[in-house]
Amino acid sequence: MSGSHLLLSFLSILLLCRVSVSSIFMLDDPVVGLVACRRPNHIQSLTQFKNEFDSTGCNQTDYFNGVRCDNTTGEVVKLQLPSGCLSGTLKPNSILFGFHHLRYLNLSYNNFTSSSLPYEFGNLNKLEVLSLSSNGFIGQVPSSFSNLSLLSFLELSRNELTGSFPLIRNLTKLLLL
Repeated sequence: MSGSHLLLSFLSILLLCRVSVSSIFMLDDPVVGLVACRRPNHIQSLTQFKNEFDSTGCNQTDYFNGVRCDNTTGEVVKLQLPSGCLSGTLKPNSILFGFHHLRYLNLSYNNFTSSSLPYEFGNLNKLEVLSLSSNGFIGQVPSSFSNLSLLSFLELSRNELTGSFPLIRNLTKLLLL
């Protein structure tokens, strides 16, 4: 094979690799994630959740950047809200607790001062990652957290939590607490 033919083959392979790598990264694109949210009520529910709080520090675009949906079912599986976006009380009847297919939830660095951790977190039993650090949560960790048997990562630091942690026997997959 001549040097120029070898170079052309090498560049063709690089081009093919770039195309497939690009298409893989596009799957994680925020817009694609929202398109996959085919259920009409999801965008409305996410907006209602944001509206439960003072969100004057939120950029509407930033708010939806951390939303991902399952490409097959269209269910919201990841919710990562921008830091400092929400301020107020996280109530037990929050729209958040209706997202039963969540696997990843990061609400860290918001301002839920004077809110206790709602028992309803335990209903999100598909969660693998739950990050609630630096929110100003008060009180005890509810016993319902023991229902989160798929958790591998739980971050509760820099809150005002008291008392003992509920039984963690069911949290057999937990790698980081």
